[in-house]
Amino acid sequence: MKLGSIALVIALGFSSTAYAQFGGLLGGSKPAATADIGAQVEAFNANSLLLNKAVGFALLQVKAALGSKEDMAAVKAKSESLSKTTDAKEAGEIAGTILKDDKGAALALLKDKDAKAKMEKLSPAMQQAVAKSLLAAGIASLQMPALAKTGQNILSGAGSNPMNISKLLPVKTGLSSISDALPVLPGLVAAGFQLMRDVKVDPGNPTADSKIVTGAVTLPE
Repeated sequence: MKLGSIALVIALGFSSTAYAQFGGLLGGSKPAATADIGAQVEAFNANSLLLNKAVGFALLQVKAALGSKEDMAAVKAKSESLSKTTDAKEAGEIAGTILKDDKGAALALLKDKDAKAKMEKLSPAMQQAVAKSLLAAGIASLQMPALAKTGQNILSGAGSNPMNISKLLPVKTGLSSISDALPVLPGLVAAGFQLMRDVKVDPGNPTADSKIVTGAVTLPE
């Protein structure tokens, strides 16, 4: 799949109504059965944790590779925080903070006129770290619409049963994280993939059924 096709596929999944209330994603799907709520929430949380880490690490990796030395302490602290958590709700909150704080800077760094020259000067290991993080973000962007549908169905199926309230908090956080990430990812992935290909590094081709591999941010030596 070429870069233009990837950007188009991503953009098609991100209509304004879809990421505002997920209405465009829900269609006529049936709500999750209440009896299954525990298993459904557990599966949702596992996927949400992975997608949030993919998005957060991608933004931080771009800043680690192309940002200033003054950025590194904050990048390292956020990366360590995101790496350590195994809780979906906490990961969503950390990723939300990263999106708020770093999305603008990361995209600007990728589009900067000096971005290619900076990337070419990086070690092969650092270039590969950026490529892998962007690939993970690309895969996450293609998986988020389906996860949003699943999350909304879980909330619908749980109804007003007070026994489910605590179980549903991570789902609500996950849906909020998806809503925040959806409008950011097309530009990030498109600009990132273009930059990597400009420096002759192939980031791969994300698909909705690809496996996401995440890891702590690689910092410059």
